[in-house]
Amino acid sequence: MNILLIEADKVLGESSVNVLEAAGFKVTWKRSAQTGLDALDDYLPDIILLEIQLGNHNGIEFLYEINSYPEWQRVPIIIHTINPKAQDEIFKEAFKQLGVRDILYKPRTSTVQLVRTVKKYVLVK
Repeated sequence: MNILLIEADKVLGESSVNVLEAAGFKVTWKRSAQTGLDALDDYLPDIILLEIQLGNHNGIEFLYEINSYPEWQRVPIIIHTINPKAQDEIFKEAFKQLGVRDILYKPRTSTVQLVRTVKKYVLVK
């Protein structure tokens, strides 16, 4: 199973890669929304794990871009964010309309919960 991880923070990205690879996933890690979009031109992952705080071209813009390509819309997306605004109902509803399957909040999400959630959506697709 292939995961496209989009995470700008070096420590959090390395940690996520280690956890997910230890669980048996192949992880492609990109540190910006643009490099994540570029990766989608090369291959279609089984799931996308997305931080929405990415700097200039943020995760929300990434979601809008994904929705403009039918083949990309089929890929399950999980938001894994430290942004507290993502907990607001208005954000949750917007994420849902943009195809987000689940939202996990750092640092409250345990490694077990992260792996379990990814497996849930990779197997259901």
